[in-house]
Amino acid sequence: MNAIEGGANVMANMAETIEPLQTALVASITPAQIVAVLAAMVGVGMTFVLMWFGVRKLISIFRKAVTKGKISV
Repeated sequence: MNAIEGGANVMANMAETIEPLQTALVASITPAQIVAVLAAMVGVGMTFVLMWFGVRKLISIFRKAVTKGKISV
């Protein structure tokens, strides 16, 4: 048996070993759950983006108030 045949046997055994796990995962996770997780990630991400822009705006207002003596919105 050469190295190529040995590697093919290892891969075949690995595929047989992983198959029950793959079947269980496919059966337990639905597309609706994936969509829900993605929607939650987008919602949390948008919150952080809006918070980032808000903090930058507040820093800009404060900096202008200190340097120019004016408060603008």
